[in-house]
Amino acid sequence: MQMLIQRRREAGMSLLEVLMAISLLGVSFVTIFSGLSAALRATGRLDAFDRGNEFATRKLNELFLDPSLTADQLFTGTTPSGIEWEARTVLVDERPLAGSQKPAQLVRIDLRVSWRTRAGSQNLNLESLKLCIPPSPPSP
Repeated sequence: MQMLIQRRREAGMSLLEVLMAISLLGVSFVTIFSGLSAALRATGRLDAFDRGNEFATRKLNELFLDPSLTADQLFTGTTPSGIEWEARTVLVDERPLAGSQKPAQLVRIDLRVSWRTRAGSQNLNLESLKLCIPPSPPSP
């Protein structure tokens, strides 16, 4: 009798044990691959956001450095890659300057950037303040 029990243990795994092992392996693979899939989707969304953020930062810097920028202006555009943008300038404060006929203006630049992804439309809003000082009259 002991010989029979000993042979059974040496015979290997039963069919039920093999099926359970394969089932556990399958569940493990499904879990791993679904996690990888979610990570890839998130990476794609982050890449799109990075491109939008980089464009918005460049555009805001470009507007900020524009010497002809004044209050109550509207700028719009679309890039070849499909990024749409709209910038507005709003007068925040105005103060007279000594020796100048035009007052200095504190202008807020509001920039709205939007783009489309598979998940839908994404938006990014940036704003900045700029002090616009009129040019000095030429010296005689």
